[in-house]
Amino acid sequence: MRFTKTTLLLTMAVATVSFNLRTIAVAIGPVLPELRADLGMSPTLAGLLTAMPTLCFALFGFLALPMAARWGLHRSALIALGGNLVGQVVRILANQTLGFFAGTIIALAGIGVINVLMPPLVKAHFPTRNGLLTAVYVTSQSIGLTLASLYTAPLAIALGGWRAAFWSWLITAALGVPLMAWATRRFHEPQHRVTKTVTVCDAARTRLGWMMMVFFGMQSAQAYAQFGWLPTIYQDAGFSSIEAGSFLTIVTALGIPLSFVVPTITYRLRRPIWLLALMTACGMAGYLGLLIDPARLAWLWPALLAVAGGCFPMILVLIGLHSSTPAGTAALSSFTQSAGYVLAALGPFLIGALKDATGSFFWPLLLQLAMFVPLVICGTIAIQSGTLEEELDLPPSNITPTTS
Repeated sequence: MRFTKTTLLLTMAVATVSFNLRTIAVAIGPVLPELRADLGMSPTLAGLLTAMPTLCFALFGFLALPMAARWGLHRSALIALGGNLVGQVVRILANQTLGFFAGTIIALAGIGVINVLMPPLVKAHFPTRNGLLTAVYVTSQSIGLTLASLYTAPLAIALGGWRAAFWSWLITAALGVPLMAWATRRFHEPQHRVTKTVTVCDAARTRLGWMMMVFFGMQSAQAYAQFGWLPTIYQDAGFSSIEAGSFLTIVTALGIPLSFVVPTITYRLRRPIWLLALMTACGMAGYLGLLIDPARLAWLWPALLAVAGGCFPMILVLIGLHSSTPAGTAALSSFTQSAGYVLAALGPFLIGALKDATGSFFWPLLLQLAMFVPLVICGTIAIQSGTLEEELDLPPSNITPTTS
């Protein structure tokens, strides 16, 4: 990969857009009490609000491939980014719960589309540096997630409320617009020809597609359950709310270096089964520690869970490794993430339902531990598989789009 102005601008576009893929989702939690009081939001609706990211990612991710077929990867990403900004403005200006929900759905819809489009964009522009650029965008995403979780509440205090804090994250998202607009003008794709050959339904007909989907779904179900419930688990163990929140920060902060290291190793090894086994073992040890005694070596258990979270960037690299073309990458990414987020939405819900039914976190944590069984089985099969195009018996020369 030669270092050119075009390469630099594309890398900046990937990093800037990726930084904002989770900020609006995690920014809600730190100011939820203030937000509820301001909008008159009921506890039930507040619970639905926390589950909305995975639901929207699942639903709207399916729109990515039809959009790419009609407008191309770059223009579709720019449209989705614009929708995200419009949604953020709507929810910031909303004076009622309905308006806030509408704006949040629009904003998350844009992210759901970009989630799916990012792997084929990286594949199209950096076919020989897929691991490195995936590391860049996942690391940028992790940094954005961590900063939003840490600084939304302080920004709300310093700037006069949750609306002002949310304006800050809108500004960071807007920085990606000129870069994506430049990429849209610079590159032209006849995507209509591509998606007549490779579709989401095609990916759903393959073993690889289903293995990747379950692998992604199990990992994401665990991650979002941790985001929603880990502080509460530590509060039940006797820690203060501030102390309990710091343990979740361990998970998100350690995710930053792991987001850079794991994709690089995955790309170089191509068949990183030992890395999957290591991350799985760490995750299982983390849940066992929480089951046995979360107060003893309390910092260790979230650190181990953070290592297991490295499965997320691994999956994103595997999407590129197991597809020969940007078109195949788009189809595999769409099915893996959209259908996978349907499974992911069950994680926080089942944790809460089991907690209410049993009165403790024993069975919810046991469920989280059990999720590693399908995760490691499907992950191992996916790693050992060929490409999507090979399973579909499609010659790559017939489906490779023009990207410049």
